[in-house]
Amino acid sequence: MNLHRRAGAPRLIDWTGERCVPWAPDVQVVYEHLHRYLWAASLVTGRRVLDLASGEGFGAAILAESAASVVGVDIDERTVEHSRLNYAEPNIGFFVANANDLSRFGDDSFDAVVAFEMIEHVDDQERVLEELERILAPGGLLIMSTPDRRAYTDATGHRNPFHVHELELAEFERLLATQFAHAAIWGQRPITGSVLSALGPSVGPDGTPAQSFFVERCGDEWRGAGALSPLYLVALASNADLPVVSASSTLADCGLQLIRAAEAANIDAIERLRLQVEQSERTLADQKLLLEQNGQALADRVLELALLRETAQQLREAVLVLETEARGAWAHYRELRSRNVVRIGLVLADLRHRLPRPGR
Repeated sequence: MNLHRRAGAPRLIDWTGERCVPWAPDVQVVYEHLHRYLWAASLVTGRRVLDLASGEGFGAAILAESAASVVGVDIDERTVEHSRLNYAEPNIGFFVANANDLSRFGDDSFDAVVAFEMIEHVDDQERVLEELERILAPGGLLIMSTPDRRAYTDATGHRNPFHVHELELAEFERLLATQFAHAAIWGQRPITGSVLSALGPSVGPDGTPAQSFFVERCGDEWRGAGALSPLYLVALASNADLPVVSASSTLADCGLQLIRAAEAANIDAIERLRLQVEQSERTLADQKLLLEQNGQALADRVLELALLRETAQQLREAVLVLETEARGAWAHYRELRSRNVVRIGLVLADLRHRLPRPGR
């Protein structure tokens, strides 16, 4: 594989989580798409190929390395413009088209149609299959993939908002059978592991089947595991006999980018946790200081309250003394008043006695 991207070509689209681009940070998605296109490229040698829902265009470029010609079509105009600017080999072209309407292409226009991860995006899937059968020449080959709903959605509970009608294996088989007499389906799932390959002439007869071993971790130990259930279904279909294809295919990333991405994610997670711990410690210190300040303020208020209580008690005692003194003064006043009244009465009586009476 040697993608011939035009030097200095602009990047008009970016990773959205749905349309795959080679620079996507989700390495697993890139693995899945690269593997499908590399696998398909070996099946379209010398053929006229339609890449339906060609997206960024890198898949069509992979197919063009072995195909006689490749036409990539996508529903999004900006995506098609990006593809045209980035991949300009003489045997490749990109156009805007909808999978529901391929009327721009005549009957028997292609020897192979590649349709990866697009059928789940349309509702009238049988209509799309009719169109694909129409534009395929006799003996033409359909190479199609779709998520297996049981593993992709049912098992995870995740609903992809871009998917209109997902399929499980039996439904996919029935859909293919509506237009094609022959079909074979492979299951695809990304894995991590190891590759063991001969460095010299193979030992044993030709056709010796490849060996695959599946393991899984159980606590601190490892144990054998059953074959993985597929996350994606990849089909070959035709009205002619199908080509001979290996029962299995492996894509190996010698740069271990998926592991590197996981390690980077772990480092990022650890750094985020470290920052969270530091922030929590700062917050705790601030709360402790605030608590100490509040505690001192509370102690000051308690002391102030005790002083106020003491002052209030002193005032109450003073009031009692004043009340006692006031009652004594009032009693003394009343006594003095009584004495003065008696004295005045005696004086008046004496005066009356001394004064001459009128007429005498």
